[in-house]
Amino acid sequence: MAGPATLKQRVIWALTLAISLFVAAQAVVAYLVLDQQEDRIVDQIVLTEAERLVHRLEAGETVWTGGDILLGPGLHAWVGANGDVPRVLARLGPGQYQLNTEGEVWHVAVADSTKGRVYLRYDATDNEHRVYEFGAILLGLWLACTLLGYWTARALAGRVVGSMVEVTDRIESWAPGNPGMKVVRSDEAGRLLEAFNRMQDKVDQSIAQEREFSANLSHEIRTPLTSIRTDAELIALESEPPPQAGLRLTRIVNAVDEIASTLETARAISSAQAGPRTEVALRDCLDDAWSGLAERAHRAGLLLVNDIPEMAVARLDRYALLIVLRNLVRNAIDHAAPATLTASWAGECLALADNGPGIASGDQPFVFERYYSGRLRDSQVPVEGGAGIQRGLGLAIAKRVCDIQGWRLAVVSSTDELQRGTRFLLCFGEGATLVVS
Repeated sequence: MAGPATLKQRVIWALTLAISLFVAAQAVVAYLVLDQQEDRIVDQIVLTEAERLVHRLEAGETVWTGGDILLGPGLHAWVGANGDVPRVLARLGPGQYQLNTEGEVWHVAVADSTKGRVYLRYDATDNEHRVYEFGAILLGLWLACTLLGYWTARALAGRVVGSMVEVTDRIESWAPGNPGMKVVRSDEAGRLLEAFNRMQDKVDQSIAQEREFSANLSHEIRTPLTSIRTDAELIALESEPPPQAGLRLTRIVNAVDEIASTLETARAISSAQAGPRTEVALRDCLDDAWSGLAERAHRAGLLLVNDIPEMAVARLDRYALLIVLRNLVRNAIDHAAPATLTASWAGECLALADNGPGIASGDQPFVFERYYSGRLRDSQVPVEGGAGIQRGLGLAIAKRVCDIQGWRLAVVSSTDELQRGTRFLLCFGEGATLVVS
């Protein structure tokens, strides 16, 4: 059995059918109009000749002596209801008629006069044959136009559907695996749907593997991190280490906490789901984010001024906020230092502003793009093969976390000597509940 028609075949038959129906409608209209016009003209001729014959009989210009009167080719007349009048006409009253008798078509006019009833008949059989011949010509034209329309439709369908067929072939040959959901249709659209199903299955599989990898990585690393943190705390409790060693142990504990929170945030990012919300003191959260980077910031010459009030508390995902703040602090260390980083609270938005070199206006729309390279800051980290700096993933990760949480992260910067610096504005909006302000 033949399979379902392809998309190209359906386009061809649809165009051909449209052309065929249009031409057929035109041909039928032309045939009916010609047939009606032919009948009207013949009826008018017969009526005119009947009226003229009545007038001539009453005026004595024509004298009927019996039999029929030949008025022209196929046009005969009779006067009086006698045996000379054809029987089919003798039964008719005054008026006009069209009769089909024994394969002949007659147009008849009957009128009364003082000399008797006048019967006039016109044999229109030849006229009807000409109308039929005209219909046969129209039928031939319809067949020719249908065939021409078919070949035209083939050419057009090849152009219209050709690109889709090419795309379908390429995607079908490229899409990996077998679709989890079969497609009944076997035309181009069905093949394309099946290829997209295979691609969707592959994407879903990749996302599932990524989430599984993130979960496994978080689980496997958490145990040794817990051991490191516990050992560092026990060493600090069991002995009295010198101040420098105690500082190092504190940094180890803070670093372990930072890695653990980073893993948790990475897991949340991979699942594209926000973590649990808790009441977070924004000032303390910024201090925690700064603590793990304080030594690095000191070496770079970055000073933190935390002006966030103690009563600024919001209900949100603390791990997500920590990862955003850490990346903003790292960005200031790498690209603003030496400078002062000032944190402030504006009711619904957390602002981190530095007085560093600033970001060029042409680069500001791209600061949240991954691996964007440009002259964003006056950094000591050169780009291989040219001037400027090579940006990493910090701000891109921060923006991604904000998008998942429903927060808004924006940047305003200036390189003007009088008011240079960069200000990042983190607005929580509906992504957090302000407890105290």
